[in-house]
Amino acid sequence: MATSKADEVFIDFSGIETRNSFVSHLSAAFRRRSVSVCLGGDCTDVATPRKTNEGCKVFVVVFSEDYALSKQCLDTLVEFLERKDDGLVIVPVYYGGVTESMVKEQTERFGVAFTQHQNNYSHDQVAKWRDCLIQTASLPGHELNLQQEDSEFVEKIVADVREVLDATGKIGIYSRLLEIEKLLCKQSLKFYYLGLWGMPGIGKTTIAEAAFKQMSKDFDASFFVEDFHKEYHKGRPYKLREEHLKKVPKGGSIRGPILSFKELREKKVLFVLDDVRNLMDFESFLGGIEGVSPGSVIILTSRDKQVLHQCQVEDVFEVPSLNEEEAVRLFARTAFHKEGPSDAKLMDVSKKVARYAGGNPKALCFYGRELEKKKKPEEMEEEFEKMRQCPPQEILSLFRSSYDALNDNERSIFLDIACFFNGEPCDDVMRILEGCGFFPHVGIDRLAERSLLTISKEKRVEMQGFIQDAAREFINQTSRRRRLWEPSRIRLLLENDKSKGNEVIEGIFLDTTELTFDVNPKAFENMYNLRLLKIYSTNSETAQELRLTEELRSLPYELRLLHWEKYPLQSLPQDFDTRHLVELNMPYSQLQSLCVGTKSLAKLKMINLSHSQKLLEVDELAKACNLEKIDLQGCTSLKSIPHTDRLKNLQFLNLSGCTSIKRTEATKKIKGMNQEGYLRETTFESMVFEYSVKESS
Repeated sequence: MATSKADEVFIDFSGIETRNSFVSHLSAAFRRRSVSVCLGGDCTDVATPRKTNEGCKVFVVVFSEDYALSKQCLDTLVEFLERKDDGLVIVPVYYGGVTESMVKEQTERFGVAFTQHQNNYSHDQVAKWRDCLIQTASLPGHELNLQQEDSEFVEKIVADVREVLDATGKIGIYSRLLEIEKLLCKQSLKFYYLGLWGMPGIGKTTIAEAAFKQMSKDFDASFFVEDFHKEYHKGRPYKLREEHLKKVPKGGSIRGPILSFKELREKKVLFVLDDVRNLMDFESFLGGIEGVSPGSVIILTSRDKQVLHQCQVEDVFEVPSLNEEEAVRLFARTAFHKEGPSDAKLMDVSKKVARYAGGNPKALCFYGRELEKKKKPEEMEEEFEKMRQCPPQEILSLFRSSYDALNDNERSIFLDIACFFNGEPCDDVMRILEGCGFFPHVGIDRLAERSLLTISKEKRVEMQGFIQDAAREFINQTSRRRRLWEPSRIRLLLENDKSKGNEVIEGIFLDTTELTFDVNPKAFENMYNLRLLKIYSTNSETAQELRLTEELRSLPYELRLLHWEKYPLQSLPQDFDTRHLVELNMPYSQLQSLCVGTKSLAKLKMINLSHSQKLLEVDELAKACNLEKIDLQGCTSLKSIPHTDRLKNLQFLNLSGCTSIKRTEATKKIKGMNQEGYLRETTFESMVFEYSVKESS
């Protein structure tokens, strides 16, 4: 079967049934996307000399149950594998119950086929076929699962192959276009609004351009406005509108050099506005668009989900980050000018950069260009660490406008998360920030809508590494820093009692891993605005203790979070006012008592004094009427606990390992909880109590 060298894809398969069903749908899908296809298969006229397409760029091999029975198919596979080093891309497709392992290990029908081949062909020939199947099954491919429709399976294969054929080298575009097409299939007869949403640099513009090129031929008129926000605010919105309405569509029926909205009436129109940041700008530019023909579409891209909702989009497509395989490919293509790293060490560096950039294409390309000249993995890692510690202007500029648009409340939350709470449970972060007087339930949602952070499936607040470092650099660029996290800087501060400017400091998080020094007893005296203090270790094996040769003179009045692992003193400072304290977290401390005198604990919601083996009493907790969680695990000297009848919000009490507390004592002190709630789980052996408050009927 002779074929044209212009064909881009060669599909090989076995069986007339496969050709008339799956393969016919696959080839039709390619042709709908203007991809030329040549069909192989063993169902052609065997009397006709068969030649594979030497000019094709992609070889799609469809492994069905009877594939290995066909000598013709196996010979074709051998022929194409020999061309793999010349740039040919081979895409294995597993169809009709066939799996990758079945092909690789030649089991089931593939095993039956090779039993027959061993009787009919030479040992070398059979071995070559086996090796080719193993090689092919080791390549990235597509396997049909039981829950997947054939049509969806076909479109994913086509998206993958189109990416390979794209001369621009874009990665991940066509799989995302496929998702957009699915949304557009829901389009009603009216004017349809679709929003593309995601963080700066994620590829919204690139995808919008690709969608525009693919869709514009189906409309009477089509218009694309790139960087809409910037263009609109040059001060000539009406001129901008006229410029984009001058375009005469191919094959359209509109005549004349200028297309007014009046002339667009009853025409099917496609509008794409890239980077919309303001509802009023959008309405001003597209005023009067209601008169266009049913079936018209407008696509908006924005980094702010709320703006898209204000513009009344019907569906919002969240542009996903590149997955790790895609991200490594993009970085390698930029840094090494090849599809993948050449050795294991370079692969490790590539994965490190990919994870740090969070699959953001613009960031990956930037880091790739910056590291391109570094030939050794060690040099690349060193340069990358420099960029992490001092993010370059190109990275900062990605998020500067989003950062500048935040109000004071949102900015405070954003910077606290970037400096201190990235990766922490959302409920814990909410509790502390709420105690600081912020409005985290609204603020965190807005930051997520602005693509500056996400809430994971595990309900943790997560911020991409390069966004976090950009936020920290914004702090470094200010004249007076309010948040501190670098151990070296904090050490100098806590060792010195004469530091100036400490009154502006709001947060200190000190990792004491492999770090120990003497804390000056007056270190916190002038930190009047300190809200957050955390002294901890990320590695318990190398954790160190901060030394206090004298009693601390004071702790700040504004503290909401006091987290000090291995606190070295027997008590808190006498004048420490706890009225604002929301969380007290002091595991493995030397505390003997929690003595706050007449001071209030009304705002305290969580206390953790676990493994404080010298702790004798915690009677003060009876004053903390808003406590939700008490962890006293491993406090072996503790003999009693306060009555919990006043702790109406208590959800968790851990007394496991408190060997000096008697069971009768625990039962007596907790029975009051049964009046307002019920004991969900009680294990006296482990002394862990969890409470679930009854819902009102």
